[in-house]
Amino acid sequence: MKKRLLFCLMAGLACGGFFTSCSDDDDPTTDEVVICPIAQTTYTDASGLVLTYSGQPVLGKQVVFTPDANDGSKATLTISGVLDLSSFTGLMNSRENASATLAAPGVIPGQTTTNLTVDLTVSGDEVSFEGTTEQDGCTIAYDGSASEGGLTLNLNVTMPANDLTNTTWTVVPFDDVTYQSIPIHFVWESSKDITIMPGYALPVSTIVEMALRLPLLGDQSVNGALTQVFHSVTFNADGNITAEYKKNMTDAEWATSPLNMAQYTANAGSLQLYLNPSQIMANIQNSRLSRSTTSDILANLMPVVLPMLSQGVPMKYVIEDNNMKVYLGTDVLLPLLEALAPMFQDEAFLQQIMDMVANDPTMGAMAGMVGPVLEQLPDVIAGTTNNMKVEVGVNFQK
Repeated sequence: MKKRLLFCLMAGLACGGFFTSCSDDDDPTTDEVVICPIAQTTYTDASGLVLTYSGQPVLGKQVVFTPDANDGSKATLTISGVLDLSSFTGLMNSRENASATLAAPGVIPGQTTTNLTVDLTVSGDEVSFEGTTEQDGCTIAYDGSASEGGLTLNLNVTMPANDLTNTTWTVVPFDDVTYQSIPIHFVWESSKDITIMPGYALPVSTIVEMALRLPLLGDQSVNGALTQVFHSVTFNADGNITAEYKKNMTDAEWATSPLNMAQYTANAGSLQLYLNPSQIMANIQNSRLSRSTTSDILANLMPVVLPMLSQGVPMKYVIEDNNMKVYLGTDVLLPLLEALAPMFQDEAFLQQIMDMVANDPTMGAMAGMVGPVLEQLPDVIAGTTNNMKVEVGVNFQK
């Protein structure tokens, strides 16, 4: 009897061990550990980064891929802008500044750096990922893949709604008879006027407004020319700003600017404008000013302008019925004017400007007036305080 009981006990233990062993084979806790095949890597345009935003390429950014040290199926993507100041060589005030690095705009408006924690699908030496996340009121949908040789990342973003979202505004027409409709918004208040002739002076704002109305560009005024080359602006839900424009006044059709050149955030009358540095440099290179004159101007403006690349250019907007004006305010313009003021006391610089005016067939007749006006600008700038208005912008209508 004892032998039979011992036999049954041994058989039961054997069966239990058998079934336990079979169960262990199916236990997910014993699955093979996932190992990410990619170490921490920084991807840029020059090292295999292909980045799109709303389906269009974005340049001048970098993505740092960092695998999770404790979980090979996860990683963090750190997205930021890169700005190589070597392209500004000669425009900075010192050699040290020329070799420095500076924060550039991130890929999402208002975010200098964006971090995405992603779940990885590992396939050999490549990983892929996709998902959607919410950050600072933004909905970010992403997908992509990475290997040692490169990273592809596609972003589709919906920004928080504001009173500009999905609206299109057209530049107001120029009424050159009654001046009731003027596309350029300009205000400059100063305690110092410009002396036109002994005993006769005018506010600088009046002089500039008159100059903007005169046919200085062939048979076109600056106001009129603006309406010929700039038609409308659209504030998109993804934070992009697109514009309808003409490269030449003779073009028959309006062109639409590409995505990812200019972006924005807006809130209650304040607008931050984020510009693509490459486009800024392209515009400078197309300027009519000589290279030396351009370099002189930029060398003075760089300390004020460069921080705006990452922080955005602060602007104001005012909507009244179906009209809107968008402009740079005193907080931006006065520091720029103060940075430029010493240049208007430099005889060599003033001579370059006057030579440019004199050699222009449409502006040559004004050469005698330009010099005296420019020479008085430092006093006008000194007479402008923070509680006075200095505004430059564009008037729009729906």
